[in-house]
Order: sequence, then C-alpha cells, then structure tokens
Amino acid sequence: MNINLIVDEGRILRICGPASIEVLNGEVMIAGASFTTGSKLVINKYRSYGIKAVRRSELKVALGSGGSLDEPQVGEEVIDSWLNICAEVVRDRRRVRVIIIGPPEAGKTSLTAFIANRLISEGREVYIVDADIGQADIAVPCTIGVAKPRDKFLWLRELQPVIMKYVGCNSPQFCAHQFIAAFQEVVYELLNRDVDLIVNTDGWVSGYSALELKELMIRMLRPTHVIVLDDMLYTYFKNSLKSYPSEVLVAPKPKVVRERDREDRRYLRHHSYMKLFSNVRRVRLSIDSLTLIGFCILSGKPLNTDELRDYLENYNALREGIAYCSLLHNVLNVVFKKGFKVSPSQVICKKDLELNIVYEGDEKGLLVGILDNDLRDVSVGILDEVDYVGRNVYVITPWNGIIGGLIAGKVRLNERYEEVGRVVKCVV
Repeated sequence: MNINLIVDEGRILRICGPASIEVLNGEVMIAGASFTTGSKLVINKYRSYGIKAVRRSELKVALGSGGSLDEPQVGEEVIDSWLNICAEVVRDRRRVRVIIIGPPEAGKTSLTAFIANRLISEGREVYIVDADIGQADIAVPCTIGVAKPRDKFLWLRELQPVIMKYVGCNSPQFCAHQFIAAFQEVVYELLNRDVDLIVNTDGWVSGYSALELKELMIRMLRPTHVIVLDDMLYTYFKNSLKSYPSEVLVAPKPKVVRERDREDRRYLRHHSYMKLFSNVRRVRLSIDSLTLIGFCILSGKPLNTDELRDYLENYNALREGIAYCSLLHNVLNVVFKKGFKVSPSQVICKKDLELNIVYEGDEKGLLVGILDNDLRDVSVGILDEVDYVGRNVYVITPWNGIIGGLIAGKVRLNERYEEVGRVVKCVV
C-alpha cells in the first residue's frame, strides 16, 4: 500500500514495519535523528517508530504486509519525553556515560539509538555497548558488541562491531561470571577514551540476582546517568544509588511497540549467525599448542591404559570403545568412540569419582570464542571436530588471523546456524 500525506509541524505519527518512507519535502524526526528532503528510510518488520514533523513535511510511505501507519493517541508516543531526557543527559557535560535498564520489550534498544542520534547530531563521538547478549544487535548472540556510529541510524543492527567480547551463553543468568568479566574488559578499554558511552542492557531484571548484576555493571561503568524504563525498577535504583553522584531518570515506555515473540527472537539470532558465518574457513589447531579455556576434558590430566585400569572397574569390557580419558579434580571424563553404545550404569569407577560420559561428536556445533596469542577476543567460531588421537581440534570461523586460544561456550548451533539447545555439561 502506498500513501502520500502531509504532516503538519509538531504532528506525530506511528509506523510499524515492514515499510519504507521517502521525505518528499520538509523534515521529520525518527529515532532521535532528523531526516530532510530526499531522505529514504526502510523500517524493518520487527520495528516500530514514532515520526514527528520538525516542520511541515510531505511523505511517501509504502507499507508491506503487516505494516501500519496511524496517529497515536495523546501520550502514546514518547518522542517529546525522550527529547527532554536527552537534553538532561547532555546539559553542561563534556562527556556522558549512560546505562539503560528495563524489562523485555520496554524500548531499551530504541532509546539507545535515540540518545546516540541526538549526541551524534551535536557532533559528539559516541560508542554504543550492546550488552544484551541474547539479542546482540551489534555483534552476535553470546557476545558483548561495541559500535561507533559515524552517522544517524535507526536500528543497532545497522552498525558494525568494532569490539566483540565472547561470553558464551545467551543470557547472563546462565553465565554471570563470564558476562561480568567480558563487560569489565569492554569498560576498561572504553573508559580510557574521551568519548560518550551508551550501554544497552538485557531484559533480565526479575529477582535479586538480576538486579545485583545490573548494580555490578553500574559499579564498573560509573555512569553519569542511569535511565530506567519501568517505574518499579526506577524506584529500586533511585533508592540503591543515593550516595553515588549519577542521575537516575525514568523514561516512559511507548504504549504501542512492535513486540517480538520467541520465534521472532530466535529468527533474529539465527540471522545474526548467518551474517557472521557467511564467509568462513575450517581451521585445524593443535591441542598441544593452544590455550583452552573452559575445556574441562582436554585440560584435565590425560590417563593412559595403565592408569585407566586403576580407575575403571570394568576397563577390559570398555577399552575397545574408549577414545580418550582424563581426570579433572574428582571428575573422570570418559570419551567413547562414535557409535559405541554404553549406559552410565555399565561404567563403574573404582574410586569415589564423579563420572562424565561423552561421545566423539558431542562437541560438534559448540559456539566458541576465538582468542589471539595475548588472550584477547578477536572473533567467534564453531567447534566442528576433536581428533583425540591426532591431538587436533577443527574450528569453523570467519577469522583469518592467528588463533592462540579458544573459549568453550554453552550454546550449540546446527549446520543451518540455528541454536539447538544449551549445553549443560562439559563435552570437550
């Protein structure tokens, strides 16, 4: 459907994608950025925006299937309120550090883009930290991505990452220590730069553990502003940060947003993986010269035949099927050859040990972080195979540089780069 319309100065419309907009004449504001005569914009089907006419404008709008254009009721759109918040953020400050907190689908990503565009419009240098490792619009899921936008934009997915830190899972509630370590590295690197910082967080805010994690992020970032998109959360952070000289602000949520269900979020994660792994290579890496973090089987003490006899009651009955064994603290890791069938009850330890049974191939599809020789994050990859006899691992990755180490994660991908489950035990 194609629509031509005149929008008087100050009037606000709401558009839900998929859609495209051409500014035939005038000036409008979308996502905090101004677009003038000749501008053409594409609205993704997963996004919705308020459009405000900065001056009388003529627009040409094309709506795709499921797209819509309407005029919101008074108070439904938040452009003016968000403009006031932006004015408060930049007032008399040379540099700002902003963290945005709120529940899922509250508008955190939209507010991040809005504030960034207002700062960019004033010629300020801005870095955006996307700490929502579940959606990860800037980088890929399971990572913290950092972008430096050069110009106005609508969606964080339009930006390219300049820093990417691997976390290893798609929600910090499953890997809080790894998340905090990655976030601390990002903050440490960026605070040395004389720039504005905006941190977009994930929607995990229910329960004390979630709130404590956000407070740890605040301690590391030392923000000038904490912006909260929820009245109850605003009260909590206002009360918990009484002595710290940051401003805690509450931002209204748009009354109508393009909500994404579980399948939408799954598709967007899949799309991010597809984009990253569109051009990859399969790399063979020597286990004996590689830093391995989180690889409890390969990093444990390898056990030879004589040693295995001391640990396994029925070693002789199992030896033909055993590919590799290692001991890590009180855990005996036994890797059986692919196709060899055995039940856990058939593997009997002589000593009081925990038993971790895996099979060759269980590692396939595991998402891993790629490190250089200085243990710095450089990319991500997918574990394709472990050759226990030849002492090699094979990784699929877009990274073309030197690989000094790998970090094991908790997410597995299939051959179509779709997430197929969270890994809950050590498989490599």
